[in-house]
Amino acid sequence: MRVSLLSSIFLVCFGNFHLAYGQSVDPKCACNMSNLWLDVVVVIDNSQSMGHDGLNEVAASIVTVFAQSNITQALGQTTRVGIVTYGESAVVHDNFSNNEKILQKYNLTAFNDTRTFIDAMGLSVAKTVLDDGRANGKRDNVQRAIIVYASHYVSQGQEKDPVQLAEQIKEDDIGIITAAFNQFGGGGVLAELAKLATPGMAFSNTNTDLVGEIQRNGLCQLNCFCPGIAWTQYTSQFGLASARRFGLCLKLGDIDAMWTAAKIACQHLDNSAYLVSEFNRAKHNFTYHFFNNMTNIPGPYIYHIGLSWDVPSQQWMWEQPANQPKIPFTNSSYAPWNPGIFL
Repeated sequence: MRVSLLSSIFLVCFGNFHLAYGQSVDPKCACNMSNLWLDVVVVIDNSQSMGHDGLNEVAASIVTVFAQSNITQALGQTTRVGIVTYGESAVVHDNFSNNEKILQKYNLTAFNDTRTFIDAMGLSVAKTVLDDGRANGKRDNVQRAIIVYASHYVSQGQEKDPVQLAEQIKEDDIGIITAAFNQFGGGGVLAELAKLATPGMAFSNTNTDLVGEIQRNGLCQLNCFCPGIAWTQYTSQFGLASARRFGLCLKLGDIDAMWTAAKIACQHLDNSAYLVSEFNRAKHNFTYHFFNNMTNIPGPYIYHIGLSWDVPSQQWMWEQPANQPKIPFTNSSYAPWNPGIFL
């Protein structure tokens, strides 16, 4: 079926991963901590402002966050974790060299007896650890993240202000998760640390489930990504950096073709690719804005969607990846499309 949204008909393909098939809903990103494919550097404020109690809480948080993770140097979908502390200076305690006993090689609760502030040093050293971890092309297709546990934030001016460095790090496709430890009762540290974080990934120890927030809304979101720059990830709102991610990727085809030819062309892009499904208004709106952004052509638009008449079952069905059953078009009130053509 085609949708009127050009004088030409385009195809929009979906590729998928970590999906639950056979449901007329768009799949959320999976969150299986034992199956993450990440390199993570944990940056810890061990200054006087954090204190012994704060460091004990940080240690418990880190151990719990990664308790179910497959932390190893082995190849495959595994996680590597590095640890950096900072006070007056930044110290690397683990640079991915031996991850199996993450908190047993040094005393996390030994803090620097000095007042300090987060500066660019901790982030800079963490970035170096991540870059060195990719030496000789090792794990260069793995997503990367930095988790910052901090209790205090004071801007030092342009030269040492971490915000600019954080932006550069995020431009290198490294996610930054911040966990503010509110040791002084004010909310300033959370607001300031949020400036460093990837949108939607600034948390606090005042959250009732800090570990879950870091896992579900931090690490698992970063672990859910599209292959290369050719595919665009489907989110809850197009163009919004903090929007919720889904386990679907979109790619715009560049051919003017009949529906059957478009269907085949999509399948040739990737084994898991298929013509776009539009289960609801939110999906339709995202596809519209995606199409508009990719083509820079004024509407109205016409593009193929993955809905067709299935002769054997005598009903409309949504396309799915190869070797997966199609999804019946039933119990849906959303159908603002042009009349379909039996093919």
